[in-house]
Amino acid sequence: MKRPKLTIPQQIKDMKESGIAFNVISESNASRFLENNTYYFKLKAYEKNYDKYRDTAKLGQYINLEFAYLKDLSTIDAHLRKIILKMSVDLEHFLKVKMLSDFNKVDEDGYGIIQELFRNIPDLKDRIEGKSNTSTCSFLINSYKDDWAIWNIIEVMSFGQFADLYTLFYTRNEFDDSYRNLLLPVRMLRNAAAHNNCLINRLCPPFSREITPNYDLKHEISNIPGMLFKALEKKLKNPTVHDLVVLIYLYVHVVPNPTKEKTLEELKYLFNERMVKHREYYAKNQELRSYYEFVKLIIDFYC
Repeated sequence: MKRPKLTIPQQIKDMKESGIAFNVISESNASRFLENNTYYFKLKAYEKNYDKYRDTAKLGQYINLEFAYLKDLSTIDAHLRKIILKMSVDLEHFLKVKMLSDFNKVDEDGYGIIQELFRNIPDLKDRIEGKSNTSTCSFLINSYKDDWAIWNIIEVMSFGQFADLYTLFYTRNEFDDSYRNLLLPVRMLRNAAAHNNCLINRLCPPFSREITPNYDLKHEISNIPGMLFKALEKKLKNPTVHDLVVLIYLYVHVVPNPTKEKTLEELKYLFNERMVKHREYYAKNQELRSYYEFVKLIIDFYC
């Protein structure tokens, strides 16, 4: 069903009718925020974290939801996306360093593996070389398009394409590497953050996909002091939470200091300072608090 365009005053009215209150932030300040800082559709996404009345005169309205809570969640989410992107870029770089370091230890020429990759993914070569006139890597593509090797092609690959190469390399060679089984979750989280998608807008089921946690990841997380197995099982069913935990796990194990130390300090600040700046907003939202406490326990362990 098509929905009508709403002016900002109509957006405020629509929120009030759905039970969203303006006791903490006034309607006039909320209007300015909607006009200058975000847009209605994006902000409303965070209301999915709140329950609605089911059997009263307020049927269908949100329970204990203030505009201020949505504003705060949207701001926290923006900070989280920035850190995720930073961690993803660092992780990609050091996975490349790791792979090329291991490549130097095996009897491979660096060209054969790329030909095998092209056979496995028939359109990959065309997708990479199709960017020869539009990419900032145009010079590299035009220089090496008939001479791709493992050390030059990684400079023009997307993260997903690199993940395919990484997986192939460690499948072909006898190295103890379980990281290749965790790259898809990182890719999905990275893409969501890069496209500015909301991440913490739906922490309750139903979820977008079914999760089967990696054994090594689950085993290590389950041994964190204070971690309850039942909570671990439940929280890792959430795709966003699972993918974030995977990113943290890989980041800790792959990225060296001082890069790792500096970024993890930023992540700690987000969870220990910024997220609890308005802790009173979430006092009655047990679901949000439980997810926060779960991820914070993991961050405190690694940081």
